[in-house]
Formats: sequence, structure tokens, C-alpha cells
Amino acid sequence: MPYTTTNIVKPNQEIYNYIEDVNYGMSKPQVNHLSSLMCGLVAVHGNKSISSVSKAILNAKDSSCIYRFLSNSKWDDKLLNRNRIENLNLFLERHTNHNSVGFLIIDDTVNSKPAAKKIEGLNYHFSHAEGKNVWSHCVVTSNFVIGDISTPIAYQPYYRKDQCESISKSFKSKMEIGQEFVKNFKAPSPCEKIYVLADSWYSNQGIIYESLKKGYHFIGAIKSNRIIAPKGIKLQLSKFDEYLDPNTLDVVTIKGKEYRVYVYEGSVAKIENALVVISYEVDGDGFKKPIFLLSTDIELDPKTIIEYYAKRWAIETNYKYLKNSLGFDKYRIRSLISIERYFLIVFLAMNFLETVKVLQSKLLIKTIGEAIEYQSRLSAREFVSYIYHQAKKNVTINDIYAFLKIA
Repeated sequence: MPYTTTNIVKPNQEIYNYIEDVNYGMSKPQVNHLSSLMCGLVAVHGNKSISSVSKAILNAKDSSCIYRFLSNSKWDDKLLNRNRIENLNLFLERHTNHNSVGFLIIDDTVNSKPAAKKIEGLNYHFSHAEGKNVWSHCVVTSNFVIGDISTPIAYQPYYRKDQCESISKSFKSKMEIGQEFVKNFKAPSPCEKIYVLADSWYSNQGIIYESLKKGYHFIGAIKSNRIIAPKGIKLQLSKFDEYLDPNTLDVVTIKGKEYRVYVYEGSVAKIENALVVISYEVDGDGFKKPIFLLSTDIELDPKTIIEYYAKRWAIETNYKYLKNSLGFDKYRIRSLISIERYFLIVFLAMNFLETVKVLQSKLLIKTIGEAIEYQSRLSAREFVSYIYHQAKKNVTINDIYAFLKIA
């Protein structure tokens, strides 16, 4: 069990170094707020609220100062976000093996706020976890996977068209946002191939075409109402599926699971030529409902297409870390600028933890959770070191209590 303390002395040197790498010229107080928030999100256990961070990080200012840093302080969050991505690009360039295959995943997540009334930008968005529309913020994101690296790249809150005017935002559909993510993505040069992965919602003509324009292939789930044309006869996949008997199809085994697959090559909706893998997972003596996977890379076999598509799960794993470990959906701030800046700092923290995972692999750190525990231990060492050095300076115990905010 990791050593924890009620209060943490200060952000450790690794966090400071990372902030120095992405910082574009913030003032010293602004850097202090940024480092306090990042350290709080990473190393403080339990409640990740700004109030809790203010109490736990010893060099943090009062929570009202942190709120003002998010809402009123003059710093360029768009520039900081560009620096974040540029720093991430350099990291990927240095740690990508030659001739490797990378995967850019597009998806979205919702931060549910069922009882919130005064938080700006909220609306009803569909939650896959709850299976219904919930009062929430929706954030579209991209996540890049290559080798053992899995990290968020871009993010953008999605606002419905009918609310954009009231919040002074230009409307962009989720598809347009996803298309921009593909367009702006910079692949590491050692990477041989890039596949864009998406669920059926983002398997959209615009995103597929943008992927091909960039020289990437696309693999995504598609809905059963998509039109194919076997032997020139146009019909929906759901209708074509009725003529298939899974028991007669080829067998594919992936990680101990058995699938029966059928492969179609030809036009799919408005895509001139692609592969469609119709896959039935074996379930006891029967089969689960088929899934339909589209691949623009017609040289892939069905097993590889299914394996590649399964890498889409990495974005769901990172959503869990963002929410359960970094407080991505736990904010209680009201103004839109504060919320969007908070999102940026959470993504900074997530990118930082991925770099820790890779750079400290010799310590057998293999997951974001283990990187968080490692950072917590470093901060605990700072705590002990502070008390040790203050005692050597003959600082009174009451003064130490006061600084530790436990007087």
C-alpha cells in the first residue's frame, strides 16, 4: 500500500520539470497555481476538488486564488495547449520504434452533472455507460496508441448548436471535430503505418476521407443499415446477414475467443472500395449478435482487422483514469473558461503520467495507476525531507505544524 499523507509539501521535481517543458512564459504565481493543481490531481488521494487541493498542497494559495487563476488570470490556454501537444509530439518522436504501427482513436465522453443548475455549457448528451441522455458536458477526444504508449492527444468540448450563440462559440459537429483531430495529428516519423479507429458513431465519410488524405487507413465499426453491393446487388448489411450461417464461416481465434467471420470487399455506402468483416463471437453453443467492421486497408486479414479494432479500448481505459484518478468529471466550477482550463490541466497531468510510465519503465511502472503511486511516493519523500531539514534548522514544532496546515 503506498505511503500517503494528509498534506503534501510541494510538487516534486519531476512535475516541475514537466511544467518547465510546456510552460511558455507564465508568471511565477501562475506557475505555482499550475504546479499545485497538477500535483493535487496526480498525488492527492480521495477528493480532487480545488478546495481539497488547496488544503493538501503546502505551497498552494487559498482556494479562492486558484479559482481566480482559472477564471480571471491572464494566461493563454490555447498557447499552453499547443505547447502541450508539441511537447507530446517530441516525446512520441523519441520513443517510437522504426517500422511500428500506430493507432489514432476518436471518441467522446460525458461528464455527468445531474444536480448542477448554474454550471455553464451543460446540456443533454447521450451516455453509453447509462444508456440514456444525461445532463452533462460532452468532450470529444483523440488518443494515440503505439507500442506500450497510450496517451490522449487532442480534446474539444462539444456544445449543441442551439446553445453555441449564448456561450459565444462557433458550432462544430462531433464529426467535424473528429475530422480536425485527424487533420491536425502529426504522426511520429519512425511510424510505418497509422490506422484511425472509431466506433460506429464516428465511422463517418468525412473522417474516413480525411484519414485517407493524410495517408492513414481507417478501421471502424459500422451500423447494420450501411449499404453494400455483393455481386452488384445493393442491400443493407442487416439484410445480407440474414443469408449467412455462422456455423459455415471461417474460424478466427483471438486471445482465447473464437469468432466466425465473413469478409466482403467492395463499395460500402459512399466508400468506393473497402473490406467489411462480419464477425460473430462464439457464445456457448450459439453466437452473439454480429459486429460489422470496415477497413480501408484491403490487404489486412480479418484476424488482424479485429485485433487492430480492439486497440480502440485504450481510449476507454484512459477515460477511466481521467475520471477515477484525475478528477476529470469532479469539478464544481461554474464559468466555461474555468472549466475548459481545468480540462487542459487534467490532460496535462495525463500526458505527464504517460511520460513517467515510459521514462521510469526500469522501475517496472507499466500503468497510469502505477505512475500515480510512484508520484505519490515522491511527494511523500518531499514531505519527510521537509520535516527533516526543518528539524535540523531547529525550527520549532509549532512552526512546522503551521506550515503543514495542521496547527
